[in-house]
Amino acid sequence: NADRLTNGFTNWLNNSVGAIMFMNTKSATLQLLSMLNYINHRENNPLAVAKAVLNVKQYSKDVYTILSSPKIKRRFAGEGRGVNEAEISSAVSGSTNKMSAMISYLLKIGFTPTRAADAAAIGLGGAPYYRNKINAYKKEGLSDKEAETRAWDDFSETTEKFQQSSDPMLISQQQASVLGRFILAFQNTPMQYTRLMKKAGLDIINGRGDLKTNISKIMYYGAVQ
Repeated sequence: NADRLTNGFTNWLNNSVGAIMFMNTKSATLQLLSMLNYINHRENNPLAVAKAVLNVKQYSKDVYTILSSPKIKRRFAGEGRGVNEAEISSAVSGSTNKMSAMISYLLKIGFTPTRAADAAAIGLGGAPYYRNKINAYKKEGLSDKEAETRAWDDFSETTEKFQQSSDPMLISQQQASVLGRFILAFQNTPMQYTRLMKKAGLDIINGRGDLKTNISKIMYYGAVQ
């Protein structure tokens, strides 16, 4: 609800981000690192992941289930990823200025390598997590259908928390602000991971949760990512 000039400048800034990200292969390559975000110290530990991946037939089915889901299709369309990218996507559908819409559309296409890598990371990294969650729930006595539903809910929640997101519930006030467009145009994901590390640190201080899990979160997001 900003004034016309502020809205125009914000659009210019979003499009400038889009120009820098246009067919950005470095960004796409680094995006693949996020497939490691699903590994934990419980049911989806490295050994369980390896076991799930080696079951090639089931692993392939789970990857296909994830990649063909409406959730991933929305992300690939740019509607569920970073703040700037999501706004470029919405500008295309809502613009009455044909030239502006065309430029926004071209810039949206430029995100394709990064979006493809994002989808691949979620599919390849999320499939073992999804399958191991199903197996864990089935061991608790849930039916196949109930286990799949619960596992999908867990997978969706984990994806939104640990992958780049434009969900209003998961972005900070700074990210949502006009000033955030200047300062945080390329820092949305680091901000997201910093908040995860802060939460893990507070959990350690206050004796909440599993100590090993909280320490590994700080090490993983602070060093690997």
